[in-house]
Amino acid sequence: MDIDDIFKRPPLPKSAISGAGANKRKHEPPTFDPQSYKSVKLDSDSSASTAAGTSGPTAKKSGVTIRDVGEDGSDEDEDDLDANGKGGEFAPGQDADYYAEEDGDGRFFGGGLSNVQKQVLQIMENGGEEQELPGEDLTPQSVRKQLLGLEKAVNKNRDLRTKYPTDPEKFVDSEFNLLETLRALFLFSTKPALTYPLMLENATPNTLADLLSHENIDVPVAVIEVLEELLDPEDLEGGDLEDEEDGEQAEELLEQKRAALKALLDGLVEAGVVDLVVAQLQRLNEEDEGERTGLFHTLGLIENLVTLSPQIASPFLSPKSPFLSFLISRLAQDKKPSEYDQNRYYAAEMLALVLSLPPELVDGVNEARQRVGQEGGVDSLLKVLSVYRKRDPHSGDEIEFMENTFDALCSCLSSPIPTRSTTVSPGRPAVHVVKSAFLEGEGVELLVLMLKAKNLSRSRAIKTLDHALQGREGAPLCERFVESLGLKTLFAVFMGRSDDKKKKKAAGLTTHEDIEHILAILSSLFTSLPSDSPSRMRLLAKFVENDYEKVDRLLEIREELEARIAKGIDPALASEMDDDELYLEKLENGLFALQLTDYVVAWVCMEDDGARDHIIMLLSRRDQSLRDVVAVLDEYASNIGDGDAAGADRPEDAPPTEGEERRAILGELAQYLESVA
Repeated sequence: MDIDDIFKRPPLPKSAISGAGANKRKHEPPTFDPQSYKSVKLDSDSSASTAAGTSGPTAKKSGVTIRDVGEDGSDEDEDDLDANGKGGEFAPGQDADYYAEEDGDGRFFGGGLSNVQKQVLQIMENGGEEQELPGEDLTPQSVRKQLLGLEKAVNKNRDLRTKYPTDPEKFVDSEFNLLETLRALFLFSTKPALTYPLMLENATPNTLADLLSHENIDVPVAVIEVLEELLDPEDLEGGDLEDEEDGEQAEELLEQKRAALKALLDGLVEAGVVDLVVAQLQRLNEEDEGERTGLFHTLGLIENLVTLSPQIASPFLSPKSPFLSFLISRLAQDKKPSEYDQNRYYAAEMLALVLSLPPELVDGVNEARQRVGQEGGVDSLLKVLSVYRKRDPHSGDEIEFMENTFDALCSCLSSPIPTRSTTVSPGRPAVHVVKSAFLEGEGVELLVLMLKAKNLSRSRAIKTLDHALQGREGAPLCERFVESLGLKTLFAVFMGRSDDKKKKKAAGLTTHEDIEHILAILSSLFTSLPSDSPSRMRLLAKFVENDYEKVDRLLEIREELEARIAKGIDPALASEMDDDELYLEKLENGLFALQLTDYVVAWVCMEDDGARDHIIMLLSRRDQSLRDVVAVLDEYASNIGDGDAAGADRPEDAPPTEGEERRAILGELAQYLESVA
């Protein structure tokens, strides 16, 4: 079991965690602002100014009022004016039926209710009636009729466009009819078990694929909106089947929906819809509101495809696909108006999603992560994140945007170098392109500044530093981190301190996740910094200064983690678990953080005798010794390296893997602690 592989991998975005499509982003239409429309106001003094003979540039134009005049010259509208000169009510209480006779003698006029009140009563009267839900009237005959109508609309529009290519008036009506026919397919999502097989039977996926290349961009946008609705993963959750009395029947219906959805998805992939959908990203012009909305739905459809079948993402991530470069360039565009932010935020979410896909399931993920560094994507991500060095996000959507951008960067930094990478030359060590670009782009310096700023981005900066400094390729970044005075800021967070009294409360909000990432950073520093180097001496000096206060904090964290693990595991259940199950249960309750803590403790003991004696004294106060640390390190070493490629195909003279190196270090540390315990 490879512990590093489990805990170094960045978490999936929120959209990919809690169920299929549970947190899928929804498009928000632009809000109507009535203040943007100015009403025309008549000047009450205009007539007086005109009567007085006012002229010149300051004269006001008089308003014109048209009234009915009787035979005697009197104004017939004067009776309709109230005391203020304004029009009165056309009927008492604005009752529209006041003058309607309700019986033969005309004795009763109106019902005493306004139009709005009557509409409310009408709604209340109809509230108890069962209304037919959309799609309830779908039958095999009606579905076939709709699909046949779609084919006719497509053929008619194609024929008219071919016959009158330069006269849009000849085929515009057929195009409207085609759009209406496409939108009618939305109802098919209400009964997928019935409609989707019929769509495959009538070769509808091929028809939709052809329409994605239509000359009028409105047609591909309509197709994308329909496909997004038909392939919505929320339909697989079975929420509408919870009220079914027969549980077996409900499960059977849900399985039918899943089978129908999978069959439709396979048909669309076979028809080439996936590549055509990605091609629309470069075709859509966001300056047009309709196409801007179409871009949002295009990203939504791609998210549905990846959620339903992660393997579909492989073509997206190939070097020939424009998908990855489009996402990076789109989220880097920060000069557009606020109404463009939805697509920008969605691009960041999609980038984090596809880069976090497991490489063992999706081909080309590691290559795509490295390509982000080769094509300047790291610089773009750092530029986007640099904004949050001085300020916090303004909204919840912007917070999610910032987190997705950090997650995308972490996925690239933590990815292993592909075995067929072009950066591997004979006789030379492999180069991690992303970490090299991160180093050249001064990413370490940016993250250190974020730690000092103590804004909302601080926790994300700590996590990103953890991913950046790990591994052999992180050694140059470790040196740069110490040179950038990152130790002072990191230990300030580690100790829960703040120089700014106004931000002291914020500085104290160090979570368990932050502490674990800080311990991982310290572990990387002890592993990568050369012995007797100035950088390593500065690291050790931090643990010695101020009467070993950093060591006190380290042992305090160790005690908290031990208590947390003991509290999280029920002894009765632990006795029924095997070794692997018990180990995984301990990992979920903080064992990995404890292993990192003891790894740092062992290094401090080996490097400084005074710190070692101080640690022995603190452990003795809790009836413990260095042998307890050794036990944790032995368990850590025995569970490292199961995922390494150390099989029979590996050459005998090949260098040791990182897992083998870590096990060797743990063995030497444990041996030293045993000798001084």
